[in-house]
Amino acid sequence: MTSPSPSGASAGATLGGAAALAAQFKARGVTHIYGVPGGDCSLDVIAAAEAVGIRFVLARSENAAAMMAAAAYQVTGRLGVVLTTRGPGLANGVNGVACAMLDRCGIVVISDGYENEQAFVSHQRFDQQRVLEPVVKGSLRIDAPAALPALGPLLDLAVARPAGPVYLEVTGQGLRNQVPALSVPVSPAAPVPLPHAPVPSIEAAHRLLATARRPVIVAGLQTREPGAAEALRALAARWHCPVFTTYMGKGAIADADALSMGHFMAGGAEAETFNAADLILTFGTDPIELLPKPWRYPAAVVELSASPFPRNHWIPAVALIGDLAHSAGELARDLPRSAWQPQELAALKAHMRERATTLKDGAITPTLLARTACSLLPREARASVDAGAHMLPVLAFLEARNPGDVLISRGLATMAYALPSAIGAALADPQRPVVAFTGDGGLMMCAGELATAAQAGCRLVVLVFNDSAIAMIGVKQKQRGFERQGMDYSASDFAQVARGFGCEGWRVTEAAELAPAIEKALACERPCVLDVVVDPETYDAQLRSLRG
Repeated sequence: MTSPSPSGASAGATLGGAAALAAQFKARGVTHIYGVPGGDCSLDVIAAAEAVGIRFVLARSENAAAMMAAAAYQVTGRLGVVLTTRGPGLANGVNGVACAMLDRCGIVVISDGYENEQAFVSHQRFDQQRVLEPVVKGSLRIDAPAALPALGPLLDLAVARPAGPVYLEVTGQGLRNQVPALSVPVSPAAPVPLPHAPVPSIEAAHRLLATARRPVIVAGLQTREPGAAEALRALAARWHCPVFTTYMGKGAIADADALSMGHFMAGGAEAETFNAADLILTFGTDPIELLPKPWRYPAAVVELSASPFPRNHWIPAVALIGDLAHSAGELARDLPRSAWQPQELAALKAHMRERATTLKDGAITPTLLARTACSLLPREARASVDAGAHMLPVLAFLEARNPGDVLISRGLATMAYALPSAIGAALADPQRPVVAFTGDGGLMMCAGELATAAQAGCRLVVLVFNDSAIAMIGVKQKQRGFERQGMDYSASDFAQVARGFGCEGWRVTEAAELAPAIEKALACERPCVLDVVVDPETYDAQLRSLRG
């Protein structure tokens, strides 16, 4: 808990609105603000934040800044902050805000608004609150000091389950006028404990689990809840049940665990197992993580979730809404072992890995690059993964040990995610090196952030699958029988680009060069880019194998 007012202020003390805002951030453990400032209230916020030790990170785009803030939340569990100017600044950041909303990340978006007496102004003016309304949990306009006491509840809303963005619109009148310090309490709300699922529901779910002979578990992003991953692992071990994770649930059970099978994509690789299952337990799986396909498995579903969902893929036979660790612990009591045999699980795990493997003699295929890079990563490395065809082999061969080891967008599944998220993670948790896996298309959308990484002194490696194409969409174009049009980029040398932005850069074109180059990049003490020219021919077979 913190003091009830900034710095334990005395009865006669005053402070400005910007200082009150900075005090709220400090009390919530904020260490960085990411953004692209304007010349009005942004300057007040930056100065007040720096005065209390909160560092401003100048991003190259507002979209990337929002992703950096969201990654900071994912890594620390603390509020992320992004700062823009009004009009084009805010509009340019909307994609990043939507990413935070759909990926369940608690951030606050701050932007300027016009003063109340500037009603005549039309320049750079649109209703910013209405633009953001579909992708924020709430908003507040600080146009006078009287609004400042509402700051704390707004920031608490961002990190309340399910976490998501909130919007704060500020004006000079709100941030520069002095108010009594005691009028702005700085006491972050304590996390609200999740309720326990009702006993009758737990008993009904236990009966289903106890009679299942070939159950499967699908673990999702909510396994990042405190204690959830440990409870999942204990339940799976007691039940001796195979666990599939969503991409955002990766690390809920260590990939090296014999019960960890691979990823659930509602695709071809796992279809046989799920069609033959007699019970499916979804453990913290959020529907935003799943591909837009109908649920097609016949087995009953028992759902464990921290919160209910407005839209869902399945109709559960029993839903346990509340504390995941408590529900799992209750279900594990006296639970008989399933009929799964160790050799069956080993064969299933090998099958899942084989489905993700597509090689071509003499070529740097995406599988070869992913498998080589993942085998060389240090144990403490964290990874961020961009959207695109390359994510299939990367996630198949990347060995996660705990939740949060891998950052990926699945709610919005946006391109240009890996590099900004790697920067946010590297600054929020500098003890762990970060590797960003990206395609050339995703990197081109945010290449300027290489300069941000260099300027901020991040410890990260950007590994580029460079095939001069939008590979995933090109595969889908081919599968639908269209002629190849509009899918190919002109050739790019990202190693040269990296050096121009102040990073190290190397380019790899031959398979024999691959492992030594990756080792050199991983040993680099400053941001670096490894630009690897890959043969995209195997993507088609890999996509068919995994997703069907």
